[in-house]
Amino acid sequence: MKTVLIALNSKYIHTALGIRSISVYCREKGFEVDFAEKTIQTPILKVLSDVMEEEPDVVGIDVHIWNKDYAFSLANLIRKVRPQTIVVLGGPEVSFSANEAFCECGAADYIVEGEGEEAFASFLAGFTITEDECVKHVARRSKQASEGRNLKPAIVNDISCLPFPYPDLDRVKEEQKIVYYECTRGCPFNCSYCLSGIGHIVRKKPLAKVFAELSLLIEAGIPLVKFVDRTYNLDEAYFLPIMEFLAERGKNSVFHFEIKADLLSPAVLEFLKTVPKGRFQFEIGVQTTNQATCEAIGRHDDWRLLEKNVHALLSFGNINLHLDLIAGLPYEELDSFKKSFNDVYSLNPHMLQLGFLKVLNGSRIYGQRDDYGIVHMDEAPYEVLYTKNMSYKEIFFLKKLEDLFDHTYNSGKFKHALACLVRLVGRGSAFLFYEHLTCWWPSRGLFDRDHNQRNIYLYLKEYAAENLSAEFEEVVEALRFDIFLYNPGWRPESFEWHADAFKALLLDFWRNDELVRKYVPEYNFATWRKIRKYYSIERFSRHPVTGVAYEFLALTNYAEDEPSYIELEKEDFYANKV
Repeated sequence: MKTVLIALNSKYIHTALGIRSISVYCREKGFEVDFAEKTIQTPILKVLSDVMEEEPDVVGIDVHIWNKDYAFSLANLIRKVRPQTIVVLGGPEVSFSANEAFCECGAADYIVEGEGEEAFASFLAGFTITEDECVKHVARRSKQASEGRNLKPAIVNDISCLPFPYPDLDRVKEEQKIVYYECTRGCPFNCSYCLSGIGHIVRKKPLAKVFAELSLLIEAGIPLVKFVDRTYNLDEAYFLPIMEFLAERGKNSVFHFEIKADLLSPAVLEFLKTVPKGRFQFEIGVQTTNQATCEAIGRHDDWRLLEKNVHALLSFGNINLHLDLIAGLPYEELDSFKKSFNDVYSLNPHMLQLGFLKVLNGSRIYGQRDDYGIVHMDEAPYEVLYTKNMSYKEIFFLKKLEDLFDHTYNSGKFKHALACLVRLVGRGSAFLFYEHLTCWWPSRGLFDRDHNQRNIYLYLKEYAAENLSAEFEEVVEALRFDIFLYNPGWRPESFEWHADAFKALLLDFWRNDELVRKYVPEYNFATWRKIRKYYSIERFSRHPVTGVAYEFLALTNYAEDEPSYIELEKEDFYANKV
């Protein structure tokens, strides 16, 4: 019996950990199971053609919030083209709502509820087309099987039995795909909007197995490995040796973790200070700083400790931090959300993701939605429309603000200009500034458009011209500095540039190797073309952080992974002669 499992990823660079793990596990049990990774951008008839070429007896489709409609349409096409093929659905979108999924997808014969390795292997082992009963945690399309089912999802109690899910590691590396990896499953917390903590049981792979599998990823040179552990840093005695292993041997890979920042001990922070720059990325779910909201959703973060630890991590300068907020939670009014936004923004993370509550079937908040007056989309992605605390108009406004925020702050290319605008327009309140900018943006017809990042510099200059008078030049100088720092070779004519005015002095400076090495120790003159490509010097009239009037010369090295600048001593530059 031939089985094909299909993953429908949201992007080509993604890999499907669940489908891969089930496929490899079942093959080790002696079943003929293959997997195919497609994307929701692939024409559905192309996916259908590829699947039909395999002439499968069983097709399994992984259903997620981002691919539900596509997955159900594909299942229905398979039923039309090859009626004898058994269609099995799995994944978080159907695991907690089998009856509803059978109603929505008329082609589905079975649904795997929960973690699929053992359940699907048992299904294949006992499978016959005329079977009336189904194995545990696999729902069958029949009234008798679907009524009164135990909705507790399947879990694999001993995840040490699961094989390495990347048998095609060379191809994954060649295609520069992101590798998703887990060393634990489950979550001890019970956030009401999340499905991960429903079982409360955290299971761990043995460290020896983790080290062996991570070694394979490191040796293959995988560029980005994302740990999908829901809260990676739960047990210091377990997670710290893994991090130490990766810090020492990680080579050219980057490792992404979802962590709870208030759980980081002083000893862990001391270690993290020593990690090679760029080796780790941390995603930290703050969600809200409103204590009434935290209690309602079952989160118990120590905000002060989280704040302290995030400041420490940022001060190390070696780990990229991505912090999350969720709008539309219980008891979170717009004013309360503004405070949460300002609290997290003040930490200055590398990225701040503004998300919106998704009311997932099977989550605790799904059953509480009427209590909190939460009205949400009935179809995926089930996003909140309004609550008793936040109106639709307010939610919609935050959606516009989110789009603008992603184009500006989260791009990382407007650091000094945005800090200047928050200080001058928001008077210290980041939300007040972004609120004001979000109200101005439609006046230029700038929403619902793709934006060239360079144009945004010009829009911000225009915004400052209309909304600031005496302080306008301060914003222009900050914008000019960001252009200088983050845009090699681009010098828009609408800004004033000074390098041409001291071209002769530039030539003298770069000819003096000893002087240049005072600022760039690794400098070695090769050609003028290389200097023009990698280095730039410009004069500025205000400090890029404080905005205080202060003339200085900045030198940046575009060959570095992260743009930075060095302030030249004016005496060295202006008085220097060969």
